[in-house]
Parts: sequence; C-alpha cells; structure tokens
Amino acid sequence: MIGLSLLMASFGFMISSITAANAKSPNSMYSNIPVNADGSISVKLSDEQLNKVFPKNEDGSINIKLSEKQLKALEPNAIQEVNISEINGRDAGAHWSYNAGGTAYYALDVASAN
Repeated sequence: MIGLSLLMASFGFMISSITAANAKSPNSMYSNIPVNADGSISVKLSDEQLNKVFPKNEDGSINIKLSEKQLKALEPNAIQEVNISEINGRDAGAHWSYNAGGTAYYALDVASAN
C-alpha cells in the first residue's frame, strides 16, 4: 500500500516536471503571441510574401478598392474650424512678443494651473 502510493506520487512528480520543462523549452511548438496595446498583432512579412498579398503594379504602386462609405470617410471637411480658446482645459491667449521690420509678432500663452 505504501509502495503503491509512493509509485503514484513519483509519477505525479514526473508528469509535473516534464510539463514545466516543455513549457519553458525554446523549441516548444507553442509560444505566446505578443499583442499591441490596442489589441492588434504585428506581423512581419518578407518582400516575397508581401508581393503575394498585395500585388504591385509595374511602377511599384498597389491598387486599393474602397467602398463609397470608406471613400466618404477619407474626404476632408470643406471648412475646418479651430478654436484654441482652451488648451488642455486651460485658458489660452496671446501677448505682444517683438517687432521686426515694422510687423508685430505675438506669442501664444496658456494659463497656469491653480
């Protein structure tokens, strides 16, 4: 009875040590895939593989097909409004800085945090 329990314990120890050795082996088939902060995975392809995925034209360019929705998303706004009355939640302003050639130059100010 004692011999059988020692035999079972030795098999358990052997299996646990083999499993740990396989997990730490550099030749293991399984490895962790590094994931970027945004959840994407970076993949490096050789030029030959890349040419198979994205065939190049004679001039080296590639053709891309976009839907109407994708194309509309790429169109810039006709008029872009910019309001810099606040920068990072702080009031912004300007003050005279210097004159050069009869032209006054101003500098951008940002209020300090209180």
